[in-house]
Amino acid sequence: MGSAVGVRADASSADLHLPHGYVTEKVGAARFSYPVAARDEVRNLEAHEAEAWQRVAGELGAKVSSELDIRVATNPEQMQALAPRGVPLPGYADGIAFPEQGLILLTLTEPDTWLRPDMRGVLTHELSHVALYRAVAGSEVPRWFTEGLAVHQAGERSFAQSRTLWEGTIQGRLLSLDRLSASFPLRHNEVDLAYAQSADFVSYMQGSADDRVRFRQLLGQLATHVPFADAVKNAYHVPLGYMEREWRNALSQRFGRWPAFLIGLSFIWTLGAILLVIGYVRTRIRHKSTLRRWEGEEAVLDATHRVQARPLARTTEAPSSGLSAQATPPIPQSAQTTTVTQGPIDDFFDNRRQPSETGVPTVVHDGQSHTLH
Repeated sequence: MGSAVGVRADASSADLHLPHGYVTEKVGAARFSYPVAARDEVRNLEAHEAEAWQRVAGELGAKVSSELDIRVATNPEQMQALAPRGVPLPGYADGIAFPEQGLILLTLTEPDTWLRPDMRGVLTHELSHVALYRAVAGSEVPRWFTEGLAVHQAGERSFAQSRTLWEGTIQGRLLSLDRLSASFPLRHNEVDLAYAQSADFVSYMQGSADDRVRFRQLLGQLATHVPFADAVKNAYHVPLGYMEREWRNALSQRFGRWPAFLIGLSFIWTLGAILLVIGYVRTRIRHKSTLRRWEGEEAVLDATHRVQARPLARTTEAPSSGLSAQATPPIPQSAQTTTVTQGPIDDFFDNRRQPSETGVPTVVHDGQSHTLH
């Protein structure tokens, strides 16, 4: 899923020249521009936007403007025509947000594959960027925080993302938040890990009802332009580095049972393969004509499987694609003794729940950068 954060650009709708066959209409506080041929699909997006904005903004606990300019293009080339003047978009983006202007660009076809993206998932991801920007009054926040929150709010986490996080944990390849705060990696495998980590850590920051209150306090601190690290300490009463270490420990505990689970799966698949071979041999011996018919049916089945197995386009950051999240079972409540006086760190990590759990360059314009995925 493509996205952009903090871009300064002339996004005035007054200068917008729509391609032939496009129309503009106002729905509530949102202004939609789109091709007439996609009217029915955009109607669905309009209904989703109203619901998604209310939820996304509500989760941030801040009253923010719902004025939005949403431009839906037929393809990436026309999405570029709808972009602010002088801002080039990468050819692989299927969605991009300009939070300062409340502008969101979407394309109805994925670059390269030309398949339909998960339009609702892409839209929700970009709405999260705009809502966060407004909730913190434009204050600077780390990219892992903005992207992790967008993935979390759009429900884009998947089994593949969980596997990426598991592999990074057991192989000792987790990226530090300091590194992710400076910049996201460019290599594909590291980008996937960066998004998986970001989404999981943001979920960790909201692991309990008390944590969700602290998360809103963090946003309130940021809205007054308190530096991010200081805002975290003020809201959670622990340094960000301490939270990161505890989160890494929680990951190690969470994924400790995965190897045995995967071994069990391997055994099942191996046994299935053996039984399939035995059945094939017995069928071949039983009758040659039956074998020929079976082979013909198998060829058709294989062709069908190849069609069905074509990879879907990624919608966010990965699959930026609005896949439903897999919930992770909560960690049992830690036992406490009444004879120990709790400090702020003990208070923060007491009664925690284990949270549940896609690489793209940054476009810079007029001194501000926006991220794409």
